[in-house]
Amino acid sequence: MHRRDVLVSLLTATASLAVTRTAVAQPIPAGAMPTPVYLAMATKGGLFLESTARDAFAKTGNPRVKKFARAEVTEQVTLANKIDRVTGGTIAVPVGGGQPGPGGLVGGLVAAPLAVAGGVAGAAAGTVGGVLGVPGGASPSGMTSDEQKAQIQAQLSGMQGGPQNDAAFVNASLQGHREAMAVHGTYAQSGEDLALRRIAQGALPLIRLHISQLSQMQRMMGGGEG
Repeated sequence: MHRRDVLVSLLTATASLAVTRTAVAQPIPAGAMPTPVYLAMATKGGLFLESTARDAFAKTGNPRVKKFARAEVTEQVTLANKIDRVTGGTIAVPVGGGQPGPGGLVGGLVAAPLAVAGGVAGAAAGTVGGVLGVPGGASPSGMTSDEQKAQIQAQLSGMQGGPQNDAAFVNASLQGHREAMAVHGTYAQSGEDLALRRIAQGALPLIRLHISQLSQMQRMMGGGEG
């Protein structure tokens, strides 16, 4: 079963991984990110980036945003396929419930206010903070919570195409890429599964490029430095 069609708890994801991956039975070095945590965060973050990019591609009239959104979908599908080949497609995706949305992505989203022009706090290295003005702030881990991702995604989905929607997408995607840099960067340094570690390392150059592109678009749209 493909990981993007599964909707179960993180406990189930961890249990299935314990059967299919040998790393779980090994001691985890201090400061290392456990493989089940990496897979869950990378999967949910990738789904968020892919879904918002699909929405932006369908709505935008801005050629630069459209080109970026197309490239983002390609990036996330390619990365997901690489992870699926290593895990055998058994990754369970804990994404908070709901029905499949466009492109088979999981929906179940609740609308909430979104700061369109606000800057995105945080940094690529270390803890990522800030959630584009969504009430509640960042999750305890410093990452945007599942609920906050759902709120942002729902708000973007409900907006009409145009400059405001473009700016909101760029802000959201920049936040998502900075979180992806933290997740993949952490596992690339200390992950216990060598195959997944190589995938994480290989993802970083394109994530960096997209952060640079999004930052430039944000400045052009008057959103300031994120």
